[in-house]
Amino acid sequence: MKRKVSTGIIGSGFIAKKFKKYSKFIKDNNIIIYAAGVSNSGERKLSSFQKERRKFKQFYKTTNKKIVYISTCSINDISRSNRNYAKNKIQIEKFIQKNVKKYLIIRLPEIVGLNNNPYTLTNFFYNKIINGLPLYIYKNVKRNLIDVDDAIYNCIKIIKKNTNKNITISLFNKKFYTPLVIIKCFEKILEKKANYNLKIIKRTGWISRNNHYLKFNGKYLIKVLKKYYT
Repeated sequence: MKRKVSTGIIGSGFIAKKFKKYSKFIKDNNIIIYAAGVSNSGERKLSSFQKERRKFKQFYKTTNKKIVYISTCSINDISRSNRNYAKNKIQIEKFIQKNVKKYLIIRLPEIVGLNNNPYTLTNFFYNKIINGLPLYIYKNVKRNLIDVDDAIYNCIKIIKKNTNKNITISLFNKKFYTPLVIIKCFEKILEKKANYNLKIIKRTGWISRNNHYLKFNGKYLIKVLKKYYT
């Protein structure tokens, strides 16, 4: 018999904390939100990812509840899918699909919100620009950004809609942005020029598979950046 975990939300990052607003819903629906893992998507040490996989497998043994695993849309991004971060998420997803009786995997894009993680895309750009440090960006890639509040709200909607399904869903903003567009928005709201150099990457493109798109108005990006960075 599996031991029961005491909380419906696993994780200590800002995404996990944002789910606490829906604690009653999570408890009432007998689910576990698993939003823990390596915070640096550029991490290269294999031991960090091995540790994450061990933690998840240990956790899996403690619950009979439906597991909602928060994964990453970088799996869908050809320019990043070969990184250890994405490969690790794929391994955990495959373990879930093979071993977990009731699950829902939700892949999230770049999440924008108030947090101290220097490795998020927008925090990284902001810190470079505000400190006048050089930035190297790829001109021919695209990034997908969603406000953390919009992401969590729509995760709950996806959970409600897929109560009896074992499925993997990628949550996207319908509009993609180049890094240059993101930087230009930062320059506008910070009233400070960025010190950047453009590069070209060969492997680009996004894999479209079971995506859930959110449609926002044309001023969404600058509105979200203003919310958290001014």
